[in-house]
Amino acid sequence: MSVGSKNLYEILGVAEDASPDVIRKAYRKLAIKYHPDKNPGDAQAEERFKEVSQAYEVLSDAQKRDSYDARLRGGFGGGIGDIGDLFGGFGSIEEILHRYGDLFGGFGGIPFHASPAHQRGRDMEAELRVGFRTAAKGGEVDVTVRVPSVHDPRGAEKRITVRIPPATEDGAKLRLGGLGQAGVRGGPPGDLLLTIRVAPDPRFTREGNVLRVDVHVPVHVAALGGKASVPTLDGEGTLSVPAGTSSGTLLRIRGQGIRGGDMHARILVDVPKELSDEQRALFEQLRDLDD
Repeated sequence: MSVGSKNLYEILGVAEDASPDVIRKAYRKLAIKYHPDKNPGDAQAEERFKEVSQAYEVLSDAQKRDSYDARLRGGFGGGIGDIGDLFGGFGSIEEILHRYGDLFGGFGGIPFHASPAHQRGRDMEAELRVGFRTAAKGGEVDVTVRVPSVHDPRGAEKRITVRIPPATEDGAKLRLGGLGQAGVRGGPPGDLLLTIRVAPDPRFTREGNVLRVDVHVPVHVAALGGKASVPTLDGEGTLSVPAGTSSGTLLRIRGQGIRGGDMHARILVDVPKELSDEQRALFEQLRDLDD
């Protein structure tokens, strides 16, 4: 950015007859806009911050401003490069913050003049979708993330493995250290905050660590008792159905839920939609026995 020929009043966006209060407000607005805390890793914003601070140093001092205005009226150069003798000698961000930090008041809850030279990068947020079983039992998920750096704000792709703790619920948060935005002036990077989104499972519903599942059984198993296949987090299991079980009955299977919780199996009795002649005859015999 070349500022050698730029008028100091133009840098702050004020008229040449602006009052000290107008100059102060204009500088404060621009300084907040281009402050390093608000633009981490942005070299152009940092240069602009220095530029407006240098302009304010001259125009906020009555004696320096008079000298500057005299040069403008006399036709001499009015840019920063032409008036180096009017500056107090500072140039670094830290020196500017030390001198004018109180004017900013604060940013992000921290006074600007108290901002450390080395600043931690900001945290980033993302969502990670995992399967129902992985969330329930825990596991590892390989994902590709972008890790920003000072030289590349978009970030370079990095393959990482995310460990999902057992019994993770939808909406849970995981913090991955050092995968957020790059630090400022050598500061440490921020973290990546992952919100876990658990994919639904057509077989299971969850209530805390209790799993609920529907188990379909034929009429004769419900009436006479027998075995039925039941899905679990580890595959297919076998459920003992007592004789005379009605549709809607809940049977508890100990330890087959999440983290040692139980599974509640709801028995649904399937009535055949179409009967063979033999089946019809048998059901008619049952009907006659009940009469």
